Amino acid sequence: MRSGDARREILHAIRTNLGSSPPDPLSVPERGEALSAPSPEGRGGQGVRTPDGRGEKGVRPDLVKHFTDQLTAVGAQCTIVRSETEAAVALARILTEAGARRVVGSDAPLVQRLLESVGHGLVLVTDRLERLSRDELFACDVGVTTAQWGIADTGTLVLESAREQSRLLSLVPRIHVAVLSLRCICESLGDALARVSVASHATTFITGPSRTSDIELTLVVGVHGPQTVHVLLMEEP
Repeated sequence: MRSGDARREILHAIRTNLGSSPPDPLSVPERGEALSAPSPEGRGGQGVRTPDGRGEKGVRPDLVKHFTDQLTAVGAQCTIVRSETEAAVALARILTEAGARRVVGSDAPLVQRLLESVGHGLVLVTDRLERLSRDELFACDVGVTTAQWGIADTGTLVLESAREQSRLLSLVPRIHVAVLSLRCICESLGDALARVSVASHATTFITGPSRTSDIELTLVVGVHGPQTVHVLLMEEP
């Protein structure tokens, strides 16, 4: 059996066992009419903020609230932005507050544009990703990618290898910044798996910063991956 056939069989078995229902039309980017989400004051999580304190639009308001609440619960930080311009402002703030000097970005066009906007004074690694050495990657302070899906039930980000070169960028630098469209928030793992492209050779699921309790059950953050995860939730696709 070819690897592509095996992948399809495995995903089919997972979806069958999960008993996933058909996608909610309001949570699929190409369908449905956008609804207004509540203002950030109604979420109760300090990890979520908007640059100007306004409300946000894009998907079912309860789904947005559930996702941002879960992001906060797992230790991720979230900023809701209305456009690429606001996303660039938010990214610049994150890099400044982190004292970042060397930033690596995926090959996603959106990431390239954002880094071009905020790249003054930074060492940017946005090309030759396939030739990036291990030492160069570990020397980067921040990795910037997009995320293809978000899972509201767990505050999880889903990154597909078929969409961009992002796997190591999201796992090695001490800070990971992911840009996600509000309209790509799914309700559950089953909903997300139903949307994952069969062309992806690897799918990465990220739920907050890296954690381990291997040594004397003492929780340590950032040992096996980023110690900080920022999510930029963007209204525009």
